[in-house]
Amino acid sequence: MAATTVRTTFWKDDRPAIVEDIPAHGCGSCMEQFYDKDVSEALRRLAEEGFPAGSAQKEVVVPVFSLKGRIRPRVPLPDDCDLD
Repeated sequence: MAATTVRTTFWKDDRPAIVEDIPAHGCGSCMEQFYDKDVSEALRRLAEEGFPAGSAQKEVVVPVFSLKGRIRPRVPLPDDCDLD
């Protein structure tokens, strides 16, 4: 575990909110992030406020993609095909 600063995205209804400058303890192996009680409390309060746009430090444009119509079904292999 190492002290680091991270950012993460929260969703409020159908709107994402990015929170930056979050003090965290991060695992270099599994990339798991842990927050202390004060940080968790600050994140909880921000979420309860609904991530008000007027309090945001900046805004970014985020492209939204869909996989609808882009997923190709797999072709079944013949019965006589052996895979190792």
